[in-house]
Amino acid sequence: MPDSDSLDLLKQDIDYDKLIAQASPAVQRYIRILEAENGRLRQELLELRQGAARRQRAETMREARPDAAASARPTPRHPQEMMVLTITRGGLAKRTPLNDYATQRRGGIGVFDILTARDDLVAHLAVTRDSAALLVLSSRGRAFRIPVESLPLTEVRGRGASLPERLLFTEDESVAAVLALDEEHDPRNTVLIATANGWLRSLHRSYIGPRLQPGTLLSDPKRGGPPAVLTLSHGNGDVLLTLRSGLGYRFPERLASREGVRGIQTRPEDQVVGLVSIESDEDEVLLTTADGQGARRQMAGFASNKSPGGQGKVIIKSDMLAAAARVSPGDEALCISGFAKIIRFAVDEVPAKSGNVQGVNVLDTRGDSLAALAVAPPPLAAPAGEV
Repeated sequence: MPDSDSLDLLKQDIDYDKLIAQASPAVQRYIRILEAENGRLRQELLELRQGAARRQRAETMREARPDAAASARPTPRHPQEMMVLTITRGGLAKRTPLNDYATQRRGGIGVFDILTARDDLVAHLAVTRDSAALLVLSSRGRAFRIPVESLPLTEVRGRGASLPERLLFTEDESVAAVLALDEEHDPRNTVLIATANGWLRSLHRSYIGPRLQPGTLLSDPKRGGPPAVLTLSHGNGDVLLTLRSGLGYRFPERLASREGVRGIQTRPEDQVVGLVSIESDEDEVLLTTADGQGARRQMAGFASNKSPGGQGKVIIKSDMLAAAARVSPGDEALCISGFAKIIRFAVDEVPAKSGNVQGVNVLDTRGDSLAALAVAPPPLAAPAGEV
């Protein structure tokens, strides 16, 4: 595979375009295909080299990082009704008071949060009030609404109870996405549902209200694959969809519909991992990667597109994006790994950037991987409600 410099020199020495024009149409097409494949392979090689360099830098920084005890900082006190909800891939769920988690500085190792089988990794995290409800969307697109206060109340290192058993899931059904619903304090009137393959649906919040019939089909896996992420919105801003590959796509929310639209193009090996409601260019989005990196991206530097369904552009320099959530000054973030190591830290410790960012350490994964993100607002503010 010649490098780009060699190819440029070749084109300078000969009339490349004239030479190609003398070939038959079949040969011309073949040459163009080879050129495109050559370009794709060079790009993949560059991305692999960049990924290896990022992982090496992250490992070096982890080795030089102080331990968790030295990283402690004052912990804001919330009303005792504020809960952290932890849910595994197998559907084990529990709630623990937010005040039971001490605030650390970003990049610490955190503490273990839920007792579970080693092959049952944590998948979902939320922060909300005890009086709120939890919307559970299954891998088959069926919706269930349960009171948060009905989940087991445990200490930080506690056991959960099975949601699939409680909700009578079928044998091949699992928890795909969750959303905290706090009608008393959260006025947002629209629920957005994104599937793994980039299909986006917009519904009025009344569809998931207290009268929701258990098992109601809200997202058909036949259109866009299984549901992946949920969020609430006011319905008049923008939608930001992010992919595991580090790409993001932003467009006006009014273009989403109840029937659904293609929100973002996805490759077979990629999938949607983040769905954020953007109200203005003043908003900021916290992005976290599987290797424990985090970046606070200013939306003023990530322009909105005129229509849905684009391929997206780089929003963070990573091919392992795990989660995304809108944040505000004074918020705290909670990140949890697959093996249930959880850390609570101030969002302001992550530098805000307007351009493409690589991220800073937020969780010391040490052979683990960051799985989920939740945002806790300042004690006197209403909960963010995004999961």
